[in-house]
Amino acid sequence: MAQRLILALTLLAVVVFVAVALLLHSGLRHELERARAHDLEGKIDVVEHLLEEVRSPADVPALTHHLNDLLIGHGQMRIWLLDRQGRVFYGGSQPPVPAAGATGLQVRREDGLAMQARRVSLEAHPVLGEQDLIVAIDSRDQDAMLRRYATRLAIICGVGVALIVAISGWIARRSLHPVRRLSEEATALNPGSLSSRLTPVETAELQELVQAFNSALGRVETAYSQLEGFSADVAHELRTPLATLIGSTEVALIRERPAEELREVLGTHLEVLRELSTLVNDMLFLAKADQGQLADHLVPLDLKAQAQHIADYFEPMLEEQGVRLRLDGDAQAAGDAGLVRRALVNLVGNAARYTPRGGSIVIELATVESRLARICVRNTGPAIPPELLPRLFDRFVRGDPARERSSSHHGLGLAIVRAVAVMHRGRVFAHSQDGWTAVGLEWPSSAAAGEQLPP
Repeated sequence: MAQRLILALTLLAVVVFVAVALLLHSGLRHELERARAHDLEGKIDVVEHLLEEVRSPADVPALTHHLNDLLIGHGQMRIWLLDRQGRVFYGGSQPPVPAAGATGLQVRREDGLAMQARRVSLEAHPVLGEQDLIVAIDSRDQDAMLRRYATRLAIICGVGVALIVAISGWIARRSLHPVRRLSEEATALNPGSLSSRLTPVETAELQELVQAFNSALGRVETAYSQLEGFSADVAHELRTPLATLIGSTEVALIRERPAEELREVLGTHLEVLRELSTLVNDMLFLAKADQGQLADHLVPLDLKAQAQHIADYFEPMLEEQGVRLRLDGDAQAAGDAGLVRRALVNLVGNAARYTPRGGSIVIELATVESRLARICVRNTGPAIPPELLPRLFDRFVRGDPARERSSSHHGLGLAIVRAVAVMHRGRVFAHSQDGWTAVGLEWPSSAAAGEQLPP
């Protein structure tokens, strides 16, 4: 970047200096040519005035004398008076010869020197007749001055470009020093130092980049921590049932056992394997949701009918536990029927586990702000600690520490609810106060399908 910046500034400096030098050189040359033309014009006026004073042939010597006086102090000027046949009346024995390949009118005098000239045809004179006047000026000094001026301009331009290159290089290195420092800090990051952050800088534009990078780094750290925790939790959840299977199998193989006893062992193994299968399927479902998979079988749903189906499923178990279940409200929404029922099963099942005997569970359905379908499952029971609420939908998180070693529930239920909400471009929520705990999800209804809700 620094090299490209220096190269760009160098090219810009070269273009600017060359353009300015050309303009200055052209301006000086134009002024010199204008002064030379003005000088020639003045000499022509003087000669015409002297010719007007010639009244008779006796005045011709005086004309010659005046013309000689006019050239005194002007060694670089020559004057010729020629008749129409090219014979020289004044100025020398030989008429001037036009310079070959010259631009404008240039003549060569006897010694071969090329001079800038102007030729004027005079009116017929009563004494001299028709004459042509040629006034020429030696421009060697002016040409030499232009060359010296061009040389000085070239030197000034070269020095100016060199200074700009040096200054721009210093500025580029100084300006890009924070970028190099940030690059070194970013290169030093590794999985063991994700908690580190880039150092703030004074440059406003870079500070925005630093903030964005630090924010992204924070998200990566969170995701990495969740991945590590998830891997550890998965290993923990799989270790117990696998240890049970291995231990039971080793005991069964120690000695000969009757078929009935082996059948009982296999039945126990089958229950454990089914639990493992459920855990693996749930993990695969969550992995698909993490990869951004969306619900692709959206159909108009009567959420009350879906909730009633789930309520009928749980009613016998809840009656046995002494828990009342009530359905409240109604809503219509576009959704995947299987995923919505799965979320309802997990919400009601989670509420049933934590509702004491004599308590109540309410499935509330509503349309919020005329665009969001909401399912909320409320239950009575002990309040969820405030510090646990933000993590309630994380994987392998259980609201009751006493159930932390539960073998029948893996702590993925509410994580699946959040995955269902995300797959419907929705979000989840949880509140716990005044003896009631409310957990649910909401997503754009059929009238606002496709809208992405903030988390």
